[in-house]
Amino acid sequence: MARKNREAKGTINKVVRFKLRKEQKEYVKNLLTLENRIAVCQEYISLWLKYFQFFARDIEERQIEASEEKAFFQTMTILSRKQFQFSEAMGPAFEHASEIVHVLSMSVSLSHIQVMDDNTRSKLELDWHSLLLEMNKSLGRLLRLLPGNMTLSEALERVKQGKPLDAKSIKAGSKSKKGSTTGPDA
Repeated sequence: MARKNREAKGTINKVVRFKLRKEQKEYVKNLLTLENRIAVCQEYISLWLKYFQFFARDIEERQIEASEEKAFFQTMTILSRKQFQFSEAMGPAFEHASEIVHVLSMSVSLSHIQVMDDNTRSKLELDWHSLLLEMNKSLGRLLRLLPGNMTLSEALERVKQGKPLDAKSIKAGSKSKKGSTTGPDA
């Protein structure tokens, strides 16, 4: 009975299926690997920090140069383009994608931020900071998904060095660490 009602209203969701070529399947598979998700998250956090640096320093009192405005616009463009990739790669680990768009839309240009009243600028900075914290929480959640019993600092170091993150290589790395003679007990 409920199905007939939905059919009458036209609210049945149809699943669209795509037939991907072998190269496309491989690309999607690589896109969703844990290593790539961590890399995307780290890159986006880095861009998010760069974005804030433009208006973090006494913006209401300084002269904004055209080159600075251009660099800000370029950073905003990159953040906007990569926002979808970031939110898709994070999946359920980050549920604040629409808030990123809201913050970016509040900061059209540096000169626009410069003439904002103090309360609006404070809200922009608070929203930016809240999102930075959520991004870092998401990164922590992803790092916790890594195989093995690494601490977060060990996991970050492993990712930074570009070492493989599969269970076999992590296990091999921990065995060589136990047998090393360079530790504090040596």
